[in-house]
Amino acid sequence: MDPEFDDVVAVEDLMALERRYAAERQQGALSRQCRFEYGWGLVRSRYQEDIARGVALLAELLPETPPEEQRDVLFYLALGNYRLKEYERSLEHLERLLAAEPQNPQVLRLRSRVRSRLRRDGLVGAAIVGGVVMGVAGLLGVAISRATRH
Repeated sequence: MDPEFDDVVAVEDLMALERRYAAERQQGALSRQCRFEYGWGLVRSRYQEDIARGVALLAELLPETPPEEQRDVLFYLALGNYRLKEYERSLEHLERLLAAEPQNPQVLRLRSRVRSRLRRDGLVGAAIVGGVVMGVAGLLGVAISRATRH
């Protein structure tokens, strides 16, 4: 367990973030900062349902966030997807971050961890086999299509 990526937010802190989010929402003035902080807290929860809600909230927030402020949203999207075992999605967000900050040590560490989990879970092998099967099927389809035209 790596505290940098696996540490959870205290229940009291998450409840405080949720109360603030609910209050702002009720007033009809839900700020980007409040939404981000609540999403951050949910992603750091010990419960998968909370993490999924946090990822959804951050995903909604990303298009509304100016490009120069997207770093934290992308990082916590990557972290949340990692914690949900959605490793491919996590890598997508990490690669976007690395395009802007190629030497970011925190992002590089998380990417390494995600890739390690992918290998461990065998998803890379399955994806390669699936890709090869799809490629062969596509080539066969093209060959059959050409053969039937002549």
